[in-house]
Amino acid sequence: MDQVLSQAEIDALLGGISDGVIETEAPEQAAAPAEVKKEVKSVDFIRYTKGKKEKLPALEFIYDRFSKSFRSALSLFMEKEIEVNVKPIQYVEYAEFIKTLPLPTNMNIVVTENLKGFFIIIFDAKMIFSVLETIFGSASISAPKIEGREFTKIEFNVIKKLIDLVSLEMEKAWAPVYSIRCKYSRSEINPNYITMVAPEENVSLCEFSIEIGDITSWMKVCMPYGVLETIKSYLISTPSREDMEMREKWFANLRQRTMEVPIEIRAVLGKKRMPIQEFMKLVEDNIIMVDRFVNDPIDVAIFEKMKFKGRMGIYKGNKAIKIEDTVR
Repeated sequence: MDQVLSQAEIDALLGGISDGVIETEAPEQAAAPAEVKKEVKSVDFIRYTKGKKEKLPALEFIYDRFSKSFRSALSLFMEKEIEVNVKPIQYVEYAEFIKTLPLPTNMNIVVTENLKGFFIIIFDAKMIFSVLETIFGSASISAPKIEGREFTKIEFNVIKKLIDLVSLEMEKAWAPVYSIRCKYSRSEINPNYITMVAPEENVSLCEFSIEIGDITSWMKVCMPYGVLETIKSYLISTPSREDMEMREKWFANLRQRTMEVPIEIRAVLGKKRMPIQEFMKLVEDNIIMVDRFVNDPIDVAIFEKMKFKGRMGIYKGNKAIKIEDTVR
């Protein structure tokens, strides 16, 4: 009972607490939450920007034309009805693209001379063997196992013929948009041997589904986007059929009208420079010595400009000039 506080002591204690004279025990602080570790990843903004490519409608138009013409050409080459269908164009990194290719594969580099670039044609092995069996007279087309072996010399010869066929039809398909000339460069069976394209570079990839009998195979056309950017102004709009027909008619009319333009052609047998006094003294039977011998070539001028070299002769009883060389 001696430990019980009186009313006065209780009032003094409460007053000291309220006035701050007596320090009270600090309340326990809540435990700080555990620090969450954040993972930081670097972002390559240049690579991200490269991945967002502008669509090129004219390129889709080109590949659509190519699929139709290549179907006819391949059917004629194999003497068999072939189906060729084009799939939508994709823009992917070259490193990601080559991961999808089987080994061995058939990659063919075709150089576009006036475009200052190249594209890669990849054939499915089943397509090559289907063409082989058809060419050598097989009654039925099978799907052979091709994994784990390389192509033979005969097979590469067939591939070369297919490349020539693709190159010719590709030139025709590009003609309404931009004139290109295709030239076969080389073939590779390992994608890693083609170092002309950087792994991080974006490429335009178009796949063609090819049906030969009961066998469905494919062909892919891979083109670096950097090459297409050099002619992007030609590829951002699709030429309409009306524009193409009008352009063809315009060129045909221009060619016809050009062929009807008259030109002045003059064969210069020789020249002589003399003073006026000597010229005024000339009379009948005078002989003028020119700067040419009888057997020297004759200059043929068009509108006073020398364009050809020729020889004097007789044609159907008339004096004529035979063109032998062009003056450049």
